[in-house]
Amino acid sequence: MESNNVLSKSQFGFRKGFSTLDSLSILTTDIRLAFHKKECLVGVFLDIASAYDNVLLPVLRQKLLYLSISEKLVQFICNTLMSRSILIRYQDYVVSPRSIWKGLPQGSVLSPLLYSIYTHDLDRTVNSFCNVLQYADDIALYFSCNSTSEASSRLNSALEYLSDWMTNHGLSISVPKCCCVTFTRKRLISNPQISINGDPIPCTNQVKFLGLILDSRLSGFPHFEYILGKAEKGLNVLRALSGTWWGAHPYSQKLLYNAVVRSHFDYASFLLDPCNKTVLDKLTKMQSKCLRVILGAMKSSPINALQIESVDPPLYLRRQYLSDRFFVKAAQNSSHPLLDKLNLLSTFYDPSVPSQKIPCILLSHQKFSRLPSPIETFSLNPLFSNSFESLIFQPQIILNFGISKDSHSASQEFSQIIFEHWQGWHMLFTDASKLAEDKCVGSAVWIPAYKISLSFKCPPVTSIFTGESVAILEAILFVKSHSLNNTLIFTDSLSCLQSILANPYKCKTKFPTILKIREALFDCKNKGINVILAWIPSHRGIPGNESADSCARCAASTGSLEHYKLFSHDVSSLARVHLYKSWNTHWENSKRVAGRYYADIQQFIPPRPWFFKHPFLPKKTVSIICRLRIGHACTPVHLAKMRIKDSSICECGLDEGTTNHIFFNCPKIGSSLLDFLPKDFPRPTNIKCILNSINTSLLRSLSKFLNTNNINL
Repeated sequence: MESNNVLSKSQFGFRKGFSTLDSLSILTTDIRLAFHKKECLVGVFLDIASAYDNVLLPVLRQKLLYLSISEKLVQFICNTLMSRSILIRYQDYVVSPRSIWKGLPQGSVLSPLLYSIYTHDLDRTVNSFCNVLQYADDIALYFSCNSTSEASSRLNSALEYLSDWMTNHGLSISVPKCCCVTFTRKRLISNPQISINGDPIPCTNQVKFLGLILDSRLSGFPHFEYILGKAEKGLNVLRALSGTWWGAHPYSQKLLYNAVVRSHFDYASFLLDPCNKTVLDKLTKMQSKCLRVILGAMKSSPINALQIESVDPPLYLRRQYLSDRFFVKAAQNSSHPLLDKLNLLSTFYDPSVPSQKIPCILLSHQKFSRLPSPIETFSLNPLFSNSFESLIFQPQIILNFGISKDSHSASQEFSQIIFEHWQGWHMLFTDASKLAEDKCVGSAVWIPAYKISLSFKCPPVTSIFTGESVAILEAILFVKSHSLNNTLIFTDSLSCLQSILANPYKCKTKFPTILKIREALFDCKNKGINVILAWIPSHRGIPGNESADSCARCAASTGSLEHYKLFSHDVSSLARVHLYKSWNTHWENSKRVAGRYYADIQQFIPPRPWFFKHPFLPKKTVSIICRLRIGHACTPVHLAKMRIKDSSICECGLDEGTTNHIFFNCPKIGSSLLDFLPKDFPRPTNIKCILNSINTSLLRSLSKFLNTNNINL
């Protein structure tokens, strides 16, 4: 179906490489285009009543045959669907079996695909009148123009033809569940008059389409208010599982926060940005509440410090990060309708005007359109460009060649294994190298029997993984073109071999080069050429591997440009680089106002929170350490600063109640922290120095001190 472009281009439901975000991004971009053209966009959002249950199976059979699907397969599918019976259970009573003569089974793996085939010609009935978007049985029709009367005329004509199509296919539209929204920035505008079979469709100011609430001005206010309600429930779950001194470890709480709170913040939010600032500030406050519960921090803790301590970026930066990742994924599809719309939208923004609020998705478009090399595009999902046989084919791969990665005699062991088991086989060695972050990646194939090296240069953005896979692909193509039967191809990239072995249908990321490798190996098998890939450890003195490594280093500067391409999975890694770069800039600017104490302890943004490495620490200890690091703990000095206490003097009355006094000098504390620190820890010291050099032994000492003296800060 995908390979032959049978499915409708407006249908994004349950298709590999597509999601609800594709439909939503197209719709929101069209709305912004209408705003800039000072037009109104009238959208009709339809609900098909029991769509799957009302599919006419004889009509589906005709469509399957019309699309040149083999008659045997069609007969098998129809027999499965038409010869069904169901049992209905009510409490303990079971109704006798009843035969089903129409509809697709709910929950079946095939049902979404069969429904997409059933509706593959739906958009042809309406696309001459308006735009159409489909996600399974969710349909949106819309048209933008200067007046609602013209939009009403076009949409009514489209709905008339669509109603006829529905009748012929046994489907019907549930009018009470449909709605019409006019997206415009104009203040006074008449409501469109739209109806289906004489039944008027109600006009509203907002609609929930594919989980995103779109209001008429695209302010985002209704959606984010709805998200705040969802997040509040997730926050209550976090509160129920831990308090400041008790409960679940922050590691578990952070994972739970990602699942039940941040997931709501993330979904499609970048498509509404820029939007109402007030509601975005509310989201930031909700993030702050959640992070305080996770870390056990005080209410006075600055949000920028909480974000770095828990490694959860500011929400506006995360929205841009998600936008970047989505755009890169969409950009590899050369026929994606979003790309042309973004090109048109970019003409309405002047880059020399810094005050303009540019949508996240357009910023991503501008950012990744200026790369030194364009992103490699495909007319189809790379998965469907391969033959089915090559995707289910099991290549011969040896992950354990008998040499461990820590072996000191790898060269001798390799020679011995070749002598005993692989005499007479051709041997090729592949490798990839990257000398610096901003330098090109070199890929090389070394054929020792013929003293031949194949060298290729890839762009600096390219990952080592892609470089290694390019080398393996070229080695297989060399074997195939020269008909080198009984060939061993050695690589030191275990991840590449594991990716080649993995089921392509179950892999989250579809690497185009890996799919080409599978296709090339399958071609070799069909030609009777025996090719085996094997893993060997790197930098262990194996002559062929060392030669390939040397060739790869040279290839980084002098290699062929045949593979000088950017793939989306490599470019998407730039999104994370840009995120951390922007976050560092944000941190540098914001720490001058808040979080200066924390900045002295944590100078950079860590890849993971420090407590992820220390699951043995109790919640109480982690909370106190986080409070001390942030600089907002229940010490007399801080409580006086917050006007909770009248005096900053410690209870002992000898000095101000700073953390250094409490931990080292206070006579009311039974012992000094110095008595608990490891003997090799340098002295004299202070609490800031200790918190700056966190390690396992130091944390155990600190935890023991806090528990022994029953300190709660």
